[in-house]
This record gives sequence, C-alpha cells and structure tokens, in this order.
Amino acid sequence: MFSSRMNLQSLKRTSGLLAAGLLAATLLSCGSSDPASTSQYGGTIEVGIFDTFPGFCVSNNPANSALMATRTVYETLFERSTTGEMIGLLAASATPSADLLTWTVALRTGITFHDGAPFNSSAVVSNFNAITGRIAAGAYAAGGLTGLGSKSYTIGTGTAFTANILSFTAIDDATVEFTLDRPQNDFPATLYASGRFFMRSPAQLVDQNTCSTTAVGTGPFTLKSWTTSSMTVVRNPNYWRTNPANDEKLPYLDQITFVNVKETSQRASSVRSGTLTAAMFSSASEGTIIKDLRTRSSEVAEYRSATEYYPSLWLNQGKPGSPFAELSARKAVLSCLDRVNYLKVRLDNEGELATSIVGKDSIMYSSKNYPKYDVQASRAYVQDYMKATGKSSLTFVFPTDTSSASQANARFLKNMWENCDIKANIVIDETAVLIGKAFNSSPDVKSGQYYNAYDLLPLLVFEGNDVSFNLPFIVTNAYSSTSRNPVKALFQTNVGAVLGLTHHADNKVDDFFYQGQAAMSQTDAKNYYSQGTSYLQENAFLGSIANIYYSIFTSPKLKGVGDLTIDSGKSQRVVTNWGIDWTGVYLQP
Repeated sequence: MFSSRMNLQSLKRTSGLLAAGLLAATLLSCGSSDPASTSQYGGTIEVGIFDTFPGFCVSNNPANSALMATRTVYETLFERSTTGEMIGLLAASATPSADLLTWTVALRTGITFHDGAPFNSSAVVSNFNAITGRIAAGAYAAGGLTGLGSKSYTIGTGTAFTANILSFTAIDDATVEFTLDRPQNDFPATLYASGRFFMRSPAQLVDQNTCSTTAVGTGPFTLKSWTTSSMTVVRNPNYWRTNPANDEKLPYLDQITFVNVKETSQRASSVRSGTLTAAMFSSASEGTIIKDLRTRSSEVAEYRSATEYYPSLWLNQGKPGSPFAELSARKAVLSCLDRVNYLKVRLDNEGELATSIVGKDSIMYSSKNYPKYDVQASRAYVQDYMKATGKSSLTFVFPTDTSSASQANARFLKNMWENCDIKANIVIDETAVLIGKAFNSSPDVKSGQYYNAYDLLPLLVFEGNDVSFNLPFIVTNAYSSTSRNPVKALFQTNVGAVLGLTHHADNKVDDFFYQGQAAMSQTDAKNYYSQGTSYLQENAFLGSIANIYYSIFTSPKLKGVGDLTIDSGKSQRVVTNWGIDWTGVYLQP
C-alpha cells in the first residue's frame, strides 16, 4: 500500500515496504492485555472455531478460522501491521526496481523448518515453484496429462493469484529476486495473500499424501494431530523468535487444540463456562451473541478487528444457464437489497451499512453508481429480463453453509428477493465443500459443472484498505491476453479463470485496476481504483450489504494477545479474518 506521500524514492528508503494510505488500526475492546503482566510458560487450551480443516497442501484452502490454526504451524514472508504496512516476518525486506517490475526480497537467516531443513532462498523458490504452478507445468512437459495428474495437488487458487510473477531466482542463500509481468506497487502484499502464502518445508511438497496430511513449517507450534473437525498443535522447542520485550523464548503455551464448533450458541456458552479458553466469532451472522458476550466482562475478554471485511454477492455471468449474463437480472437482484433491515435483523447492527463494494477507508472506495434499495425499480428490471430472454421468471440458485445462523441469513435474502418477484433457491453445503465448488479449476463441463457452481455466491473475499488481495477476484482472467507468464498456455483456460467469481469478459475492469497497481503515486492509484469500482457498480458485477468485523472472546486468564512486536517495534494486527497470532499468548495462573 502507499504512504501518504508515496513515490519511488520513498519506496526504496523504506526497503519497499509500502505503507498504508489510511490508518487501519485494529480495534481492541475490553480485552486489552496488560503489557506489565508476567508471561508464563505452559498450559493446554482449547479454542472454538467455525470452520473445518481441508488439509495442508498448496491446493487446500482453509477458511478463516481454520486458517488461524494452520498459521500456528506455518509463517509467511510478510505480515500486515496495525497501521497497514507490510512488515517482514520470515523476510527482512522487499525492494522494488525503478519500473516496479523487479522486487528483491531479503530473508531472515538462522531459521529452520520443523524437520530440521533450513529456511533459505532455495526453500522459498521450492514453495513458489509449487504455488505458481511450475511443478505441475514441469510434470506436464515431461509426462503429459499423466505427469500433470501426478502433481495436480500443487495446483490451487494460489496459482492464479501469482499470475503476475514471471520468475523467481535465488540470488544467494538469503535473497530471492521476483520478476513481474506488469508493474506492481504492492507486491509484498501479494506475497502475504491475506495470510495464506506460508512457507512449507520442501519435503512436504514431495507427494500428494505428504503434502495434504503433513504440516511442516517454521512456526511456533508443530502439528500433533488433526481431523477435518479439529487440529492439535504443540510447542516448538526450537522456534526462532524471542519476545523483544524480555528476550524470552517463544511460544509460551504447551498445546492448543482448535475444534470446530459450528453452532454459535454452543461456542458462546463453552467459552463462558471455560470449556473453551477462547472462541472466534463473526459479526456477519453472530452479532446478537457477540453483543451478549460483550456484557459479560467478568467471564470473558474481547479482542476485535477493525470493520474492514466486505462480504459480497458475486453474480456469475459465465455459468451456463445463469440469468446474470443479463445486466437487467443483475440490476434486479442488487436493487432489491434492504441493507438497513438486514443489518438490523441479521447482524443486530453489529457492522456498518455498505455504501460501496468496499469500505470507506479502502483505496478502491467509490459510492458512485452503487445501487440503492428500490423495490419498484427491481421489479421493472425483472420485467426487462423476462422480455429480453423469454423466461417466465428470474430464478437462480445460491448456497449457504450448514450453520443455523448462515441458513437464517440465506432465508432472509430469499424472502427479500421474493418481495421483488425474484425466485432464489438455496443449496446447503459445508464451507470447505462450498469453497471447492466456487473455485473449481477443472469442472466437468459435460456434466453441467462450472468453475463457480453457483449463480449467485455470497462470499467474503474483499478486505482491508488496499487492492492486492481483492484484484484477482474481479479481473477477467489471472493471465491476461498479453501475459508472458511461462505457465499461461497450460493454465489460462482453467486455473486462470478460477478466481474471477463473476466470470465476466469486460477488459475495462482489468485496465482500471492494472493501471492502479502500476501507478507511482497514491493519488493516481486511487483515481484508477475508484473509477474501476464505480464501473463495477454501474454494471452490477457484484453487490454488498454490510461491512463486518471479527471478535475473539477469551478467558480473562489468557494474556499476551496482540502484545508481541515483529520488526522495529511494529506489531501485526491483533485480530483479523483469520483470528489472532498465538505466538506470544500465555495463561496467567
């Protein structure tokens, strides 16, 4: 992201770590830890989450709260700070070339993976060979489809997310140089990928079984056991970090078990009673429970994120049979969103009313062309759709996960659309299954499958104040028509299409956002991004209702949350969509 006076020279002076244009400080409510407290070693705790575990390979994509558990084992090159900067964790710095086409990443030294292998430039190259699809592409070149199938476990959403990377080279043991296809001013944020591009031991990437079932990282905890519904990690005695405040070895806790507790009420009662030491909640569907827990300060402490997460309604234009190839259908659905009532009833006003597809602090923000709630206009669009297509109704399918709160949200939407003469049919899938169907890089088209299986997809992917994580979901294809990426020929028509949930073909969207990433000033970047957002809203590519936050409620005995610094006194955000960092957390007797 940009500093308030961003230019190329300031990028170099700050080793390429792009500062946030606007303060995005994570909010803490009543659970602020006491820095003067004496940290304690030991303790076994259980944490309630609302997602399941899909596995640990490059192709596995853990949802938010499951990602929190996964990140106790793994670490990323960069982390986002409380002020929005990308600060080095496994990396020390990132420095751009004058044209923003080359980024040189310096690594920290003296770090090892849990299996004893060194973390170095060779390990980073191995990881990005997998993430970017190079391993799979090499197998295809050597053995055709059979070879590709043998390494398909390394193909995932990260392959599309890193499409702008042309090459990566180990310059020496502690330096990696990334060469890009097009200029990018926020590349360190791509390497962060909302906390998902963590570094695995190269040995984990050897075969499918090893990669999916074994988690070997550099993190403060090591994997003890896991199922799809729980994951237990234990203290890594050889962890590389110490607490800057007192030079103590980290981590403090002996063991953490993360368990999927799908139902909100059960998660809340368990953290209140002490059965769970901590539990994570989302204001997207759990606002009433959050407000109740907040009143119980003698029983639990709260740590809360900023309201910087923007759930979207993705209207799939490309799926065969989807009505949303028609602009009138898209406008009908997005004109029938009673945001005020939804925020009040379903979120208990625990969120912010959306006035754009992103929040006001985002560099992408624009309220221009954002559709207003208008039942009559929506019904008129429905008539336009039926006249243009000969259909007798505007009917579509959208999913929800298995929790009762999520299903209640879906029913509310369904009833809201019925008031505008729109028929919405709900399908229920477990979150991990839902994500797999929404990001399917190899659909069986003959049987009716598509990259995104749903006509409309309610899904949170937009976040924060920058663009790096948001952009891949809105462009036409990860590999543009002019892309020079060496794996483009193999992946453009499948993996390249997987992240673009609307599956549109409008290159104007690409132009706006790519020009923003190439800009040399915050003013120019914001101008391009806001125009792009306005264009998306004008053409009803996607919609939104409310911006949300996440909360972690803990036992009052749990301390150290958010106290640990990383680099030069800077701290990562206390709570994010993937929860908290457990490295410096401890139990006070």
